[in-house]
Amino acid sequence: MESVILFSKNKDPHEMIRDYETKNCSISLSGALSTFVGYMRKTNSTREDIVSMTLEFYPAMTKPYLEKLILKVKKKYKVDNVFIAHRVGDVCVKDCLVVIACWAKHRKQSIGAVEYILEELKHNAPLWKKEFYKDNTSRWVENNT
Repeated sequence: MESVILFSKNKDPHEMIRDYETKNCSISLSGALSTFVGYMRKTNSTREDIVSMTLEFYPAMTKPYLEKLILKVKKKYKVDNVFIAHRVGDVCVKDCLVVIACWAKHRKQSIGAVEYILEELKHNAPLWKKEFYKDNTSRWVENNT
């Protein structure tokens, strides 16, 4: 199973983590697993009526960016395995948006790696979000929250 997945239909995040772990990880060597699962919510810092979102991406840019991020994290945090799954396309409230899992010998390594990946995704990943609201308006998101 690949370390980076861009998926366009809602999936069970825990099943993705379990599948990756079964196929790629040696739990006898990794003493820690840290995860983050993000879901689409109906609110942002200024509105409470988001009904859906579109996440646009450029495959030739987004997937290589995430693959390089994994290499950087493995080196920086000394983690054994990293899995990133990110939603693209049309997303509804309550759908899974992002899954991050890091396996390491110690908890501080895996927790630090997950936090680092989250911040990188939030600020630098080549993904573009457009929110759609109950009043039939929409807007491109400039700053991720």
